[in-house]
Amino acid sequence: MGLQRERLILEKNLKIYVVVIVIMFLVLIARLSWLQLLRAESFRTEAVSNTMRWIPEPALRGEIVDRNGLVIATNRPVFNLTLDYLGLQDQDMDQVINALVEILDDPEIKYDSIKEAIQSQGNRLFEPIIIKRDIPIELVTVIEERKRNLPGVNITSQPQRYYTYGSLAGHLLGYVHSIKDELEQPGFEDYGLSDLVGKTGVEKTYEQFLRGEDGFRQMEVTAKNRPIREVVAIPSVPGNTVVLTMDLKLQQAMDNAFDETLLKVQEEHPKAVAGGAVLLDVNTGKVLAMASRPVLNPDDFNGRALNQDQADYYFRNTPPALYNRAIQGSYVPGSTFKPITGMAALESGLLDLKDTVVCTGSYWNPPYIKCWSVHGRVDYYAAMAGSCNVFFQEMARRAGIEEIGRVGNEFGLSDITGIDLPFESNGLLPDLEWQEEEFGTRADKINKEINEKITELEIEYQERITQTSLEQEIKRLQNELNGKKKVLEQERKIQLEHYTNWHEWDNYNTGIGQGYNQYTIIQIVNYVATLANGGKRYKPYTVERIVTPEGIIVEEFMPELIAEVNLLPQTILETQKALQAVTNPGGTAYSLFKHFPKDIKVAAKTGTAQPGRVGYIKNKDYDGLFIAYAPADNPQIAFAGVIEHGYSGSGSIGLVARAVFEEYFGITKTEIQPNKVADDMPAVSAE
Repeated sequence: MGLQRERLILEKNLKIYVVVIVIMFLVLIARLSWLQLLRAESFRTEAVSNTMRWIPEPALRGEIVDRNGLVIATNRPVFNLTLDYLGLQDQDMDQVINALVEILDDPEIKYDSIKEAIQSQGNRLFEPIIIKRDIPIELVTVIEERKRNLPGVNITSQPQRYYTYGSLAGHLLGYVHSIKDELEQPGFEDYGLSDLVGKTGVEKTYEQFLRGEDGFRQMEVTAKNRPIREVVAIPSVPGNTVVLTMDLKLQQAMDNAFDETLLKVQEEHPKAVAGGAVLLDVNTGKVLAMASRPVLNPDDFNGRALNQDQADYYFRNTPPALYNRAIQGSYVPGSTFKPITGMAALESGLLDLKDTVVCTGSYWNPPYIKCWSVHGRVDYYAAMAGSCNVFFQEMARRAGIEEIGRVGNEFGLSDITGIDLPFESNGLLPDLEWQEEEFGTRADKINKEINEKITELEIEYQERITQTSLEQEIKRLQNELNGKKKVLEQERKIQLEHYTNWHEWDNYNTGIGQGYNQYTIIQIVNYVATLANGGKRYKPYTVERIVTPEGIIVEEFMPELIAEVNLLPQTILETQKALQAVTNPGGTAYSLFKHFPKDIKVAAKTGTAQPGRVGYIKNKDYDGLFIAYAPADNPQIAFAGVIEHGYSGSGSIGLVARAVFEEYFGITKTEIQPNKVADDMPAVSAE
C-alpha cells in the first residue's frame, strides 16, 4: 500500500516536471520565432553596422598663389596615426592606448591625453581620432609590424598644409590649426574633430573657398577593425585656389630687406626687433606686399602642438610674433603726419604758399617744445623737406584741432580700412568727437576716485569721533577732516583741468604727429595712397579672385572706392610737391633715392616718433617710420612702414622702402647701410 502511494506521488511529480519543461520549450520556440521572423531585419542592420566602417577621405585644401600664379601655400601627403575605438572593449582599449604611449615615447602624448580626446568626441563616435600627425616612416614601419596586437590602430595618409616659402608673408597668409575652438560655432556643423581650419590671415578670411569637400570609403572590417574589402567610395572634392594681389618678387624683396635692415640697425639699437610694412597699388588698393616682424612661420601650426619655445615665441615673448604689426599695431606717426597738418592749414586758408616761419630750434616756451634742428626761415616745401617741427607746430596753431581732425578723417585715419584680413585694429585720431568721449570718461574716473577717497575719510573720521566724548577733540577731528577734503577737492580741480581739457600744447604735439596720435600701418599707407592718386580712397584688399582647380573663376574682387576726399585740388597738389622735396638735395630722404633715374622721382616723408611726453634724448629708443610713393608724377605704388626702436625713419624702415622700390622699378639694388644719426626728432614736452 505504501509502495503504491509513493509511485503515484512520483508519477504526479514527473507529470509536473514534464509540463514545466514543455512550457519552457514552447516559450523558447516562441522567442526564437519572434527573433527570426520579426527582428531579423533589425539584427541584419546591426550586424552590417558592426562590420562596416566609414573612413573619411580628406579633401585637398585649395592652394594660395601670388598674382602671377606662383604657388605659396599648397599641400603635401603625411602619415597620421589614428585610433578607431568603436567596438573596442574597455580592457582592449586600455591595452592599445598603453601600447601606443610606449611606442610613441612622446612627452606630449600620454594615456590621459588620449582618453580625454576619446571622451571629447561626444556624439561623433564614428570618427577615428588622430593620435599623432605627420609621423616619420620609421614609426609607420613599427606600427605596421605590431598592428596585429593593435586593434583599431591605423596609419592614414592625409594632405597637410605646406607653405612653399616658409615664413614669407606668414602674417598675410595666416595659418591653419585644429578646429576644436570653432566646432560648436555656427557655420562649422560639417567639420569633424580632426579637421584643420584657417585661424588667421587669408587662411581664415577665405576658409569657405579654400576648404574642399571630404570624401568617404565604406570598408568591411573584422571584429577587431581590420579591413576586409572596400564597399563604397565617394571621392573628395579639392578646395578652390585663392589668387592673391601680392607679388612674390616684391614680397621677397620686402622680407629680405626687412631682415637685413633689422640686423644692421640692431648694431646701434639692439631693441629694434619688431615692425611692419605694406606696399599698396595706389590706383586699386591692392596689397602688393606685407611684412611683420618677428616672423610667423605657418608651418609651425600644421595641426601639431607647439613646443614650449614656440609657444613663448608666438604668444608670450615681448614682442609676440603672432601679432601682425602691419594691421594690428598702433603707432605714433611722428613726422609722417605732417602732410595732414599742412593740408589742414592750407584748407583753413591760414597758410599762404608764400608764408614763411623762422625756426630757431624751439616753439612756444623753451624747453617744452623743441625742433630737432635749427632750420631758419622756411616755407611749406622747405619745412616738409627738412621736417621742421616749428613750422608745423605753427600750422597746427593756425588750423586748429577741428580742421586737423577733419582732414585726417578725409584720409581714413579715424576708422579701420576694412582690409580683408581678420583682427584689424583701429588707430586714434584725436578729433573733437574723440575728445568729448575720452575727456568725459576721464572726468568720470577722476570724480569716482576722489569721491571714494572722500568717503573713506568720512568713515575713518566718523569712527574716531564716536570713540571720544571730548567736545574739543571732536571739533579738532572735524576740522582735520574738512581740511583733507579740501585738499582732495583741489586735487580734483587740478586733475579735471589738466586731463579733461584740450590744451594749446596738445595742438602743437598733434600737428607734428605726436601726442594722442596713433595709427596702424595699413591706415597710414592707405592715407599715403589716397594722397598720391589725387584723393581717391580705396579699400585695401589681398585677394584678386577665387578659381576652381580647373581654372574656372568662382569669384573676382574689384577695386572698391570708399570715398573721395573733400579737399581743394590745389591743397593736394602742393602737398605732393612738398613731399617730392623730401627726396631732393637737403631733404631728409635724399640719400635714399639719389641714385634713382630722373624719370622715377620718389615722394616721401621720414618720421621719428616716441610715445609719451619726453624730451629729446640722444640715442633714445624712438620708432622709425617712413612713407613714400612713386613715380611722383604718375603714382603707381605707395609704401608705409615702421621699425620699433629703429631711431630714424630714413636710417631704418626707409631702407626697406628703397629695396622694394628698386625691385618694382628694376633699379640696381643698393647696399643696406643705416644712418648713424636720426633724420628728424619728435618734439614733445620735456620733463
